Amino acid sequence: MMMITSSPKTFRMVLSTLLVASRGCRAFVLPGVVARVERRLSSESDYPFSAMDIRVGKFVSAREHPDSEKLFVEDIDLGEDEPRQIVSGLRAYYTLEDLEDQRCLVVANLPKAKLAGVDSFGMVLCGSEGDDKAKVEFLEPPATADLGDRVLLAPDDEEEEAAAAGPPLTSNQVKKKKVWTKIQPKLAIVDGVATFDGTPLNVNGEPCSPKTIQNGPIS
Repeated sequence: MMMITSSPKTFRMVLSTLLVASRGCRAFVLPGVVARVERRLSSESDYPFSAMDIRVGKFVSAREHPDSEKLFVEDIDLGEDEPRQIVSGLRAYYTLEDLEDQRCLVVANLPKAKLAGVDSFGMVLCGSEGDDKAKVEFLEPPATADLGDRVLLAPDDEEEEAAAAGPPLTSNQVKKKKVWTKIQPKLAIVDGVATFDGTPLNVNGEPCSPKTIQNGPIS
């Protein structure tokens, strides 16, 4: 039996590749292999950034939540057949006029959530500054990005580039394995650029950034 003795990062990449391949050809995989890989992945404390599906979006419309003074209910174009309804806690930082045609980054494979009784089908990513989130700004894609373009990591080499572009997990997998709670703490603004574990977030080779915040968490 082949033993994998490389780094944990490489081991996770191999496991992810095996799992993705197995979804399309389970009949040809040795019995028990898929289950063992899935158990190992679900027990991992780390997941690759590519597990999440983060897309370029634009606000089409927005309105105040009828039952919450903190929330907006937004319709965001992700290049899909219809805009997505997303509920965000942005009323302390933006007006409805501010949101008109605003471009943003959306976590698109989160499970459906219900916020103050209204369904939300994703999350708008923002950076913040100060312990009390005195300043909050959207993470914005580069000007050349199209709606629906996927946000990936800036690769150091061809092998990492291939791994970074792996298919995202489904919303059910994200929920079951609590993937977002393990990915999100590693997101941060560093020197004015959105990063994951120190690596810049890119769309088509160009970085994503807030307008003015230089350093702080992303949520």
